[in-house]
Amino acid sequence: MVKMVGSFEVNDWAHWKKMFNGHSRQREAAGIKTIYVGNEIENPNKVHIVMETPSADTMQKFMQDPENAKVIEQSGHKQETTVMAVCSD
Repeated sequence: MVKMVGSFEVNDWAHWKKMFNGHSRQREAAGIKTIYVGNEIENPNKVHIVMETPSADTMQKFMQDPENAKVIEQSGHKQETTVMAVCSD
């Protein structure tokens, strides 16, 4: 298992968080476990996230799946702002 530590911007934190929470079953089915998700106090549309995945490419495959990509786009996730690091324990 690896940890994915990331940050990105969204259009609206409340809308994004609602969609993120509503898509939890799909992440879990892909073997993605959410450890932490939150936003910055001074910039509420800046999200920070920590997830555990079976391998480094699990998250990328998940995000590229057409069904998941549609939800990500509708959530207001600004993908061009995404920075992710793959970390070990």
